[in-house]
Amino acid sequence: MRPWARRLAWLAGAPLAAAAVAGSVFLARPGALLTSRTVGAALKVFGAPYAPAWSSLRFSAEPLAPRRHRYALTAFGFCVGDRPGVFSACFSELELRAVVFYSRRGPVVERVERLVAVSGDARLDLRRREPGGAGRIPAVLYSTPVRELRVELSSFTVTAASAAVAGDFRAVLDPLARRPLTVAADVRIKAASGVRRLKAELGAATDLLQGGAPTFVELAASAELRPGGRARADLKARRGPRGYEATGGAELTPSEGPLRSLRLYACEGAAPLDPGAARPSGGELSCRYQLAPARPPAAPFRSVRSLTGRVSLTGRAGGGRYEAELKAGVEPVKAWYEVAGDAALRVSGRLGRPLKDAAMAHEVRATVKVPRFEDLVALLKETEFAVPPPVHVLTGPLSLTLESRGDPRSARLSARYAFTTDLAGGRQRLVLRAKGEAAAVDAWTPGRAFEHSGETILAEVALEAPRLEVGRAPKVFVDKRIKTGAVVPERAAPARRPGGGGRFAAPRGSLVVRTEKPLILFSNLAKDPVPIGLDLVLTSTPAAAAGTVSVRSFAVELFRRNATVDHLNVEVSSGSRSGALEGLVRYKTPEVEIGILILGTVEKPRIELTSVPPLKREDIIALLIFGKSPAELDPEQTVSVSNTETALESRAFGLASLYLFGATPIEHVGYDPATKTTTVKLRLPGGANLTIGSDFDQSRQLKLRKSLAPHWAIQSEISDQGTEGAGATTFLEWFNRY
Repeated sequence: MRPWARRLAWLAGAPLAAAAVAGSVFLARPGALLTSRTVGAALKVFGAPYAPAWSSLRFSAEPLAPRRHRYALTAFGFCVGDRPGVFSACFSELELRAVVFYSRRGPVVERVERLVAVSGDARLDLRRREPGGAGRIPAVLYSTPVRELRVELSSFTVTAASAAVAGDFRAVLDPLARRPLTVAADVRIKAASGVRRLKAELGAATDLLQGGAPTFVELAASAELRPGGRARADLKARRGPRGYEATGGAELTPSEGPLRSLRLYACEGAAPLDPGAARPSGGELSCRYQLAPARPPAAPFRSVRSLTGRVSLTGRAGGGRYEAELKAGVEPVKAWYEVAGDAALRVSGRLGRPLKDAAMAHEVRATVKVPRFEDLVALLKETEFAVPPPVHVLTGPLSLTLESRGDPRSARLSARYAFTTDLAGGRQRLVLRAKGEAAAVDAWTPGRAFEHSGETILAEVALEAPRLEVGRAPKVFVDKRIKTGAVVPERAAPARRPGGGGRFAAPRGSLVVRTEKPLILFSNLAKDPVPIGLDLVLTSTPAAAAGTVSVRSFAVELFRRNATVDHLNVEVSSGSRSGALEGLVRYKTPEVEIGILILGTVEKPRIELTSVPPLKREDIIALLIFGKSPAELDPEQTVSVSNTETALESRAFGLASLYLFGATPIEHVGYDPATKTTTVKLRLPGGANLTIGSDFDQSRQLKLRKSLAPHWAIQSEISDQGTEGAGATTFLEWFNRY
């Protein structure tokens, strides 16, 4: 080799030789190169984007074995922060001791032996983070075992676009302490919904820090969210023949929502030693629970007890797949009510895939029974939920069954129900069967809506209608504006959301109502029980009804004589506000049989009169109203017959007015064809007179007059002028004073 070639080879190999020598020295004596001064200078150069600064810094390096070093960094008054202002912190004390191994692929942090970070102020502003910037936590920060840790943040703030969190945090991991791990936090969460305060503590003990699989794990945690509630939990797990065998419990006490408390106790479980094995392996956890529903201040059920039962979780994993099942059962409750049921949630999928890709299914069954309806009536008595008459005297059982199944994440969640009653009391009966389906559409969105479809079969119904009396002498009432005694403030009406909706919008859907046997209605206005058949379809939003209401034959007293309602059918269609009428009333006297055919609509019925033997229309009306032939009437009665005929032809009477017309003695009937106004003067028991006036479109008027004593009378008048308003007036009359 020529001299210039040897010189060139030496110049090329000198740096490589120097690097090899330096590397050997570094691996053998790292402290010769890594000192407090060199590390400080490197931090200033390579950490320039974070502007590190400190009042004191010490660094040491110690060889443990070939290519394995222990590094120790201690700093006081150490501050750091990035230029965009995303992160900034100042640590009064910072200590890091770690073991690093230099492999052929590069340095690897084997373990962190000690980490101490005591900060007086730390801030993280996620709003300033640049798009596409680093958002993941480096794997080394959560995959490296830590032997000893002490992190104290006396004041920290995390700000995001929708919320801000501020408070203090403390975490200690000390293998020599009685409880090696303790974590405590006291933070305030500020969001658009308000400010909440969270206080939480966690304590844990384990021998995981000694290397290898732990033989025991003990956890105890408590948290308080104000407003919100409190929670606590404890868990103890030890290695046993079946793997890790665990016991523990938990308790949740929310300050709002449907639950008053939820407690898990007597928990037992087992998990495999190697959950990542290729062969499928399973674990299980079961607990007793006690659930107490919340009771609003106005709730009538003061004796509702908590529900108890057992909840269990089982799972299997292996071959890259997993499956789990969560089950809960309600133990039968026997008080004035009975509750029983169970629920299950099943999940299966591939390990490492997000939960949204997993298959999920739920199944819920529940039964609620009230063995004695009279107990429920007694509980609700004298409350705003009191059972109204005449149903309040019935006795017997009620039963409700609910069932739901499907994917709980689906946009449509539905539940099927079945409701039955078998109530009786005296001559009353209420036996019905109802079933249907209720669903929430777009259940997980703010625009959720509710749907319902069902069928109610009235198998046997007999009810007593409240007693109705037409006309008694008027009574004198004190004007409500005259206050006596203590003034009780009126309860303010609850605020409603815009649109008049309350909390939930009215459900869409339909309900079919049918009678298996005619519904029997007992009324003092009818001599015989009134049989009614129903075949209706009720719909909501908008509310509408379609179908048939049919009244079967029954005896009734009309015009002071016995009559028979042969039938009365009301056909209702969803597009009409008034049902179509078709009915027949038979009225008999020794001399004639009169047929009153009712047609038209409920609001404006049309009356056709027939008789055997055939009579003129005015003769039939005279016989019905006054029980006389036209030749026997006085002039005022003759005018009333003529006005009645004209009013019937003009369909000026409603269906209710027709019944009142026939059930009460009539003194006079007046009708004005120009204004289509009808006035009927009725003679009531006790010597009172009732005058009804109406055009049945815009205005209605009612006058009730009663003689109190010679020269004295009282008259009450109610007038409804439609859109112009309504008014009531009472007069005390004194006449013939002179």
